[in-house]
Formats: sequence, structure tokens, C-alpha cells
Amino acid sequence: MSGQGLAYGEEQFSDNCLFKESVEENHYTTYSSMFHLGNYLAISHRGQLRRGSSVSPNQSCAHFLPRRI
Repeated sequence: MSGQGLAYGEEQFSDNCLFKESVEENHYTTYSSMFHLGNYLAISHRGQLRRGSSVSPNQSCAHFLPRRI
């Protein structure tokens, strides 16, 4: 995730690739950048990535359901 809150893919692992997984009280999971604090991974209802700096952990676009394998 870049400093502007945009998620992207990298060929080499770096600090930008680290995310903190948090289980919220409603049993959803949120992912926040460890390097750029306050940026959350979020997907819109159309399936497009949202800018992480404009998303809070309370918004539904940042909530993910864990799957058992």
C-alpha cells in the first residue's frame, strides 16, 4: 500500500506489504497497513479498490469475512 492509500502489487517483499489483521466486534476482519498508519484495505460494492486513507474501520467496505479452508 502506498502512502496515498492505494493498494498495488510488488514483485519484492517490503514494509509496504505488511498488514495488521483485526477481528472486529461484529466478527468481521479488517486489514490496516503497518507501514502507513490509518490506511485500511477496502473494496467498493462494485469490486474496485478504494483509497485506504479515506476509509475508516467502521465502514462496510473495509469489512471482510474470514473463510475456513
